[in-house]
Amino acid sequence: MLPRCSSIGRTRFVLPVVAALATFLLVTAPVTAQEAGSVTGQVIDQINNQPLNGAQVVLEGIQRGALSDARGRYLITNVPAGTYTVRVTFIGYGTQTVDVSVPAGGVATANFALGISAISLDEVVVTGTAGAVERRKLGQAVATVNMSQLQEVVPIENFGQALQARIPGVRSVGTVGGVGAARDLRIRGMGSFSLNQRPVVYIDGVRVDTHATEWAGWTGTVIGGTCCAFSGGAGEDRLGDLNPEEIDRIEILKGAAAATLYGSEASNGVIQIFTKRGRSNSRPRFTMSTNVGFNRHRENFQTKLYPNFSGPDGTQALDANQALIENGFINSWELTAQGGGEDVTYFVAGGFNYEQGSVQPNWQKKGNLRMNLRWVASDKWTFAINTAYSRNKILALQSGNNWMSLLGNAVLGNPRAATEARPFGEPWLAIEDIQEVEAYTDASRWTGGITTNYNPTEFFSNKLTLGLDQVDDQKSRILPFGHYYTYIGTRGEKNLGYRTARNMTADYLGTLNFDIMSDLDSELSFGAQGFWQTETTQMAIGQEYAGPGVTSVGGGALTFGDEYFIETVNVGIFAQNRFGWKDKLFATVGVRVDGNSAFGENYGLQTYPKIDVAYHISEEGILPEVISTLKLRGAIGQAGMFPGAFDQFQTYTPTAVLDDVPGVTPNNPGNADLMPETTTEVEVGFDAGFFDDRLGATFTYYRAVTKDALLSVALPSSAGFSTSRQENAGEITNTGWEATINFAPINTADIRWSVDVALDGNKNEVTGLSDQATWYKFFTGELDASGNEINDSVSYMGGYRLGYPVSGVWSRQIIGYDAATNVHSRSGLSKYWGRTLPTFNASLGNTFTFGPFRLYGLVSMEDGAVFSNSDRPYRMRQGGGDELLALVNADGSATTQSDSLVNFFTLQSAIDSRDNIRLRELSATYTLPDDLLSQWGFGRTTITASALNVWWWDDCHCMDPSMQYRGGSSFDFSGFLAMPQPRQFLLSLRTSF
Repeated sequence: MLPRCSSIGRTRFVLPVVAALATFLLVTAPVTAQEAGSVTGQVIDQINNQPLNGAQVVLEGIQRGALSDARGRYLITNVPAGTYTVRVTFIGYGTQTVDVSVPAGGVATANFALGISAISLDEVVVTGTAGAVERRKLGQAVATVNMSQLQEVVPIENFGQALQARIPGVRSVGTVGGVGAARDLRIRGMGSFSLNQRPVVYIDGVRVDTHATEWAGWTGTVIGGTCCAFSGGAGEDRLGDLNPEEIDRIEILKGAAAATLYGSEASNGVIQIFTKRGRSNSRPRFTMSTNVGFNRHRENFQTKLYPNFSGPDGTQALDANQALIENGFINSWELTAQGGGEDVTYFVAGGFNYEQGSVQPNWQKKGNLRMNLRWVASDKWTFAINTAYSRNKILALQSGNNWMSLLGNAVLGNPRAATEARPFGEPWLAIEDIQEVEAYTDASRWTGGITTNYNPTEFFSNKLTLGLDQVDDQKSRILPFGHYYTYIGTRGEKNLGYRTARNMTADYLGTLNFDIMSDLDSELSFGAQGFWQTETTQMAIGQEYAGPGVTSVGGGALTFGDEYFIETVNVGIFAQNRFGWKDKLFATVGVRVDGNSAFGENYGLQTYPKIDVAYHISEEGILPEVISTLKLRGAIGQAGMFPGAFDQFQTYTPTAVLDDVPGVTPNNPGNADLMPETTTEVEVGFDAGFFDDRLGATFTYYRAVTKDALLSVALPSSAGFSTSRQENAGEITNTGWEATINFAPINTADIRWSVDVALDGNKNEVTGLSDQATWYKFFTGELDASGNEINDSVSYMGGYRLGYPVSGVWSRQIIGYDAATNVHSRSGLSKYWGRTLPTFNASLGNTFTFGPFRLYGLVSMEDGAVFSNSDRPYRMRQGGGDELLALVNADGSATTQSDSLVNFFTLQSAIDSRDNIRLRELSATYTLPDDLLSQWGFGRTTITASALNVWWWDDCHCMDPSMQYRGGSSFDFSGFLAMPQPRQFLLSLRTSF
C-alpha cells in the first residue's frame, strides 16, 4: 500500500488501483503543471539534426529532471523562479550545459545540439556504487549497453544476444542450436572449481533467477528414467524469459574490485538490468515493432557423401543437410506505451514471440507483459512500482549427450547400414521415433518490486527496494508406447517435473553529501542488502504402459519419484565514502560485511573491503592538445561466492533393507568449518579521448586471486562415507586485459561512419592446492633419443593440476605408427593439449549512415582454445562421416587409408581448435521519410533486413567450434552429440505513433 499524500487526496491506493490509473493515463492527456515555472526544449544531433530519444536533462542543484521523448522534446515543470544550469547527457554524445533564468510562472527554453563523443565519462551509472554516480568518478571499469541504440542497428531477439561480442571480458555465446536452449555466460574467465560461473543478475534492483542448466536429469532428479536428461543437457536459459524491448540499459561489473558492495555472491561479476520508464509531462507515445524471418543451419553436416551409399536392403542413405535442415519460422510482435503527467509516469509493454528451430520438432512460444509506474508524491517522496509477467513454453529438441539426440543419430550413422526404418544408418534410435518424443518446458515468471525514495534535503537521500522474482517451471516428456527407446524398449515412459524458484530482495541505501572544505567534498553512503532464495524441484516417472494412448505417470506399471529443496539466506551491511578534490581526483573507500546460511556453523561473518582512485590528469593542462581527455584509474577489492546451501551439513540417503524395512545410508559428510570462496582483485587502467573526444580508448589490466576455493576431497573409507566432502582447499588466479577503441572517421551531415573495437585476453591457473594433494604423472609430448616417453609430474587434487588452467584438455597422444600392420601406438600417459576457453577475443563493428540508409556489420574472433571433438572419432568408429567416407572404395569397402584413420581415432581423441572468425551480425536499415509518415500520425519508422551468425571460418572438423552439449554448464565443454547454432534472417519494422 502506498503512503497517503495530500496532493492526491486522502485515498489509499493498492496495486489494482494503480494498474487502473496507468490504463487511464494511456488515453488521457498529461496533467498540466500548476506550480512555479518550467524549462523546455529539444535535444538533437549536432550534425544531422535528428532528435535524440532518451537524453537525460537535469537542473543542477535541485532534484528536477526529465528524459527527452522520440521528438527530442523535454519539459521540466514545478521549477522555482531563479537561474539554473541545465545539463544534458546521452550515451555516445558529449555532455552540454546551458544557463537559463526561469521566471515565476513562466517558461525558459534550452535547446541542445549534441556532438558525438567516443568516450562518455559523464554518464551516470548505478551498478557497483552506493547510489548513482558519474562514470568519471569511478576507479573501476563499468560497461554499459544502451538497448535502444543497439536496436537501432540490429534487432535483438534475446538478452544473451545483447551482450554477445560487444563488451571485452564478457563471454555470451550460444553453444546449443535448439531454440530456447541455454547459453554460456561468464565474465573474466573461470574463478571456481565447483561453483556456478554465471554473474549475479538484478532487474530494477531485484535479484533474479539465472538458472541455465538441466534440472531434470543431470542433478539427479530423474531416477529410473531413460538416459540421459530431459533434452540432452542443454537446459533452458531463464534469462531468455526477458523481453529486450522492455530493457533501457544494462550495466556490468566485471569482477571483485568493482563488485565488493554485492558481497558473497559477486566474485563472478554483476549484471544490472534497468527497464524503461515513463516520461513526465508527455502525451502517450506508442512504439510498435515486428520481426518476421527464419532460422536455418549451415549445410556443413558431415553427411554430404551419404547418398553415394546404400544399406543391406537397398535403401539409399539420406544426407542430413538435405533431409533435416528446414527454415524455422520466426515472428514477433511488440507494443509499448510511455508517457505521464506532472506527478505520475508510466511505461507499459506487451509482446509475443514465436520461433521454430531449423531442425524440428523444436519451437518456443513466449509472451511478456510489463507495467512500470512512478509517482512523485512531493519534492521529498517518490514511489516506483515495476512489475512483469512472462510465459515461456518450449518444445525442446532432443540433442546433446543423449541416445535420443536427433541430429546426433543422423550425423553419426553409417550410410552402409541404412535401412527403410533407419535411412541415415542411425546407430541407436530411428529418427522417426525420436521425432515422436514430446518434451515440453512451460515456465511462468513474475518479477516485481517497489522502490521508495525519501530525500528530506538535497544533501541526504534514502532509497528502499523490496522485490520478488518467482519462476514456476513445469517439464513434461512423453516417450510414446510402440516406439523404441534405449533402456525402455517400446513400452513407453512419461516424465513430469516441477521447479519453483523464489528470490526475495530487500535493499536499503542512505547517502549523505557534504563539503569538507572548499576544494574537498564527500559523499557518504551506507545501507543493508539481503536476499532469501528457495528452490524446490520434484520429478515423477511412469514406465511400462499396457498399450498406446497412455500418457500419464500413473498409467505406468512402474513409477518413481524424487524431490529436492534448497534454501539460502544472505544479509549484508555496507558503508562507502567517496572523496572528491577539485573535481579531478576521486577516492572511494568501502566495506561490506556478510552473513550467509551456507557458511559453516563454526564460521562467522565475512568482511569485503575495497578502495578505488580516479585521477583526471587532463584537467592539469600538461598534456598535448591531441589528448582531450585522460582519466587514470585503479581499484582493489574483494567479493565472494557462498558454498552450496547444504554443503555444511551431514546428510543421509533413504534406502530399503531386508524386507523393505526403511533405513538410511550416509551421504554428504558435511563441513562445519566451510567458508565462502574469496576473490581479491586488482585492476588498473585508463580512459582516454583524442581529437576533441572524436576517438576514445580504454584499457584495463586485472589480476584476480580466488582463495579458499571449494574442492571435493575424498575421506578415508573408515569414515563411513562413500562421497567426498566440500573443503576450502585451493587457489585460482585469473590475469587478463581489456581494451576498447571507438571513433568516427567520417562525421558529416550526409555521411557518418563509426567504428567500435573490443579486445580482451584472459588466462586462469590453479595456483594453490592443499597439503592433501597427490602427484599426477603426465606425458610432456616429447620422446627421448631411444623413443621413450618423457614424463613429468605435478601436484594434483580433485581432478585439478597445480600450474594449469581450471578447465584444460588432457588426453593421450599418438606417438608411433607401424606401416606393416597399419596400427598406431599411443602414449601411456595423458598430455596437456590446451585451454577450453579462448585466451584472446576480438570484435569489430562498423556502422555506415548515409541519408536515410544505414549499414551495419559485426565480426568477432576467438583464439587460444581447444576441445575434445568427441563426434569426430565416434562417427569414424561407427563407419560414417564424410572425412572417412572420402577414403573408402566406391562399393563402401575399407581401404588402407580408411582403416588407418579409424585406428588412429580409436586410440586418440580428436583434440581440435576452437579458433574461429565469425561474421556475427549484418543489417541494412531504411528510415522512411518523415513528411510521408507525419500525415498519417506516425513518427520515426524504420525497415531493417538483418542476418545473425551469418558465417564462420574455422579448422575444427566440426559443425560449429562454439558448440557444446550442455549450454549453460559452467565447466563442461564437450561437443559430443551437440547442436550447432543456426543462422537467423529477419525483416523488421519499427515505428512510433
